[in-house]
Amino acid sequence: MKKIKWTARYLSTPAAVRYCKHCGAKTVFVSSGLFRVNAQQKALDVWLIFKCQNCDTTWNCTIMSRVNPHAPAPDLLQGFHSNDEDLAMRWATDTALLKRNGAEPGIPEIEILGDTVDFTEPVDIELTAEWPAESKAATAIREKLGVSRSQFDQLCESGRIRCTSGQNLKKCKLAGKILIEIR
Repeated sequence: MKKIKWTARYLSTPAAVRYCKHCGAKTVFVSSGLFRVNAQQKALDVWLIFKCQNCDTTWNCTIMSRVNPHAPAPDLLQGFHSNDEDLAMRWATDTALLKRNGAEPGIPEIEILGDTVDFTEPVDIELTAEWPAESKAATAIREKLGVSRSQFDQLCESGRIRCTSGQNLKKCKLAGKILIEIR
């Protein structure tokens, strides 16, 4: 049986939907990739700065609030100070963090990288997401396979496509590893 590895990659920084005071409505905020660190003698605060897509108003998404300045690992603190891109992406994709800060996680644009699948032979696919996403895995898989929703549903119901890692392929979110078998 042929084995293929796919990787789900963001095409853009994920967005957060929240109320913008300047626009007067719910709008899309996009991560700037920049952190704001405020350290006083006994407390440390860290925010990830988001910008409104319409008016460039900024919103500070709280990552750490009033923590001991020695609590974060030195390399993590250095990442905040140097505006590390991977660290910014990690926090921007943290849906629980966005929800705690009163924002709704947006659905990012995702691309699946890897070989195409030939339906004439059985294939095992390992789909790995670099960062967790609010989008459904089925949508990304359908786009990569080039099949419609109804065709995908028929393939799942007939057992030609199934998830061997235990998730419900039609409902699971794109996060971690998903093992797919095509017969």
